[in-house]
Amino acid sequence: HGTCFEQDGIRITGIAAAHEFLDRDPASGRHPYLGYVIESHGFTLYHAGDTCRYEGLITCLSSYRPDTVILPINGRDARRLRNGCIGNMTYQEAADLAGSVQANRVIPGHYDMFDGNREDVRLFTDYVAVKYPQLIALVPGYGQPVRLGNPAPT
Repeated sequence: HGTCFEQDGIRITGIAAAHEFLDRDPASGRHPYLGYVIESHGFTLYHAGDTCRYEGLITCLSSYRPDTVILPINGRDARRLRNGCIGNMTYQEAADLAGSVQANRVIPGHYDMFDGNREDVRLFTDYVAVKYPQLIALVPGYGQPVRLGNPAPT
């Protein structure tokens, strides 16, 4: 678990990200790449940014019990690395991470940002539907607002 910032009922905690490796700055010992856990009013969101799964990530995230996770699904391979494109989780790794931390909702990211570094989002949503039917895979349209959080009490 990383450094935490808290203000006005919102807590943001930096979580080490492995982009493509779990690096540490030699001078400071800190991780140069981060994802974030954002907590507010009983709702918890994990936004991974660029990352691969690494040992200890599931244990760390499980302690936060995230309601929603935003995970990259564009993967990694030798072709991308040879072209200077640092990798992320595959769509299967992302779905399995979301299922392992028992999130309610998963939003895929980084699947269509750059030529040569794309993934078919339908492979992800199909995999989630088959392997984790209780998990909602949410794929918003471009520019479409998404309301996250717990429903207001009635």
